[in-house]
Amino acid sequence: MSTPAQTPPGWYPDPWGHGAQRFWDGQQWTQHVAGGPGGGRMERPRLPEGAPIYGPLIWILALLPLVSAAAVWLIRFDLSGFVSYLNAEQAYTNSGAGGTPPMLDPFSLYGPGYWVAQLLSFAVYGLSVVFAALDRRRLERIGVVRPFHWAWAFLSSPVYIIGRSVIVHRVASPRGRAPIWVWIAVTCMTLISVIVWTVVFFGQLAPQLQGLPTA
Repeated sequence: MSTPAQTPPGWYPDPWGHGAQRFWDGQQWTQHVAGGPGGGRMERPRLPEGAPIYGPLIWILALLPLVSAAAVWLIRFDLSGFVSYLNAEQAYTNSGAGGTPPMLDPFSLYGPGYWVAQLLSFAVYGLSVVFAALDRRRLERIGVVRPFHWAWAFLSSPVYIIGRSVIVHRVASPRGRAPIWVWIAVTCMTLISVIVWTVVFFGQLAPQLQGLPTA
C-alpha cells in the first residue's frame, strides 16, 4: 500500500494497521508508528537533507531586539518642570504661608519619545507571539513532528527561539541552531546601545540638575 508521492510529509493512518498512525516522509512510508495497541508518542523522524527549516519569521524574531535598541534613543526626560516644582516647594516652605502646596505633574517629566518607545515595546511583544505561532505552523508543514509550541513566546521570544532551535536541530542536525546565535549577537548589540544611551542620557541630565535648589 502506498500514498501518492505529492502528499506532504506527515502522520497518516497506518495502512498496515500496526499503529494508529505511520509517518509518510513525502516519498514512502517509514518505520515510525504511533498510537497503536501499545500507545506511544509520535516520534520525530529526521527531515530530508536540505529541508527549508529556516523561514523569514524566525529571522524576524531573532532580530526583534534591534527595535528595542533603536527605541531607547527616543526616550527623553525634561527635568525643567521638576526643578521648578522643587523651587516652588522650597519657596512655599520658607514662606510659611497656608493654602495648597505646589503639586508635581509626573507626566511632565516624559517626552513623547518615551511613550512611543513604550508602544513599540508592546508591539514587539505582541508580534513575537504572532510570528512564533506562524513559524510553528510552517515547521509542521515541512514535516517537523511536535515543533516547540508557540505559546512559550508569551514568556519571551528568546524562550521560543531556543526551544525551537533545539527541536529543529534534533531532526535536521547539524543545522538548526543559527537563530540562537543571531539572537545572541543582536542582544549584545542591544546591550551596547543601552549602555551608550545611558552615558549620553546622564551627560544631558547633568546641566538640568544644576538648577536644583540647595538646602
